[in-house]
Amino acid sequence: MYRILITCFEVALAAIVIIPVFLIMGKTLFHNRKKTIYYIVFALYLAAVYHLVGLPCIQYLQLDLSVHLIPFVGMISDWKNSILNIFLFVPLGIFLPLLFEKFRSMKRTVLFGTCMTFLIELLQIFTFRATDINDIATNIIGTCLGYLIASIISKKAPQIMITDKTNYEVFVVLGIVVAIMFFIQPFISGFFWNFIL
Repeated sequence: MYRILITCFEVALAAIVIIPVFLIMGKTLFHNRKKTIYYIVFALYLAAVYHLVGLPCIQYLQLDLSVHLIPFVGMISDWKNSILNIFLFVPLGIFLPLLFEKFRSMKRTVLFGTCMTFLIELLQIFTFRATDINDIATNIIGTCLGYLIASIISKKAPQIMITDKTNYEVFVVLGIVVAIMFFIQPFISGFFWNFIL
């Protein structure tokens, strides 16, 4: 519970930069209010993932090679973490097909989720977190579940979906969030934590 509260606080701090950046981009690049709002929500979700998985930032880079490559070891004993990893990637599986036409196929959505989780696990080499094959498996399961939920949503409420073909924007959103969380968020967070404590 404490970790979720801290993540909410960190995402709120990231929102100080994310929301204005995306509002400006909405006026200059996206030209669509609905899309801009969706992208802000997607960006805040990505910021939460960035914080929860403990990705590196400019202030805290360290090489810590802790790799677990044997699948399913510890998944039963640490079942809560496995469930949380699944839930963490369900929104990704929902957002991708609803926001980007390119990801309306399960194959592309799962491929993107797989690449993203591999990247996360590789970047965790530069943090205190362990790189774990089980995380990859659970994150892919979460992406698949999210895609199935999105397909139900798209049938029940097709008006929710973004219909233009600007598929490159997923990388724009991801790139902006990573840049903010890596370069800017640590300083904002440090300032507020020093002020509070």
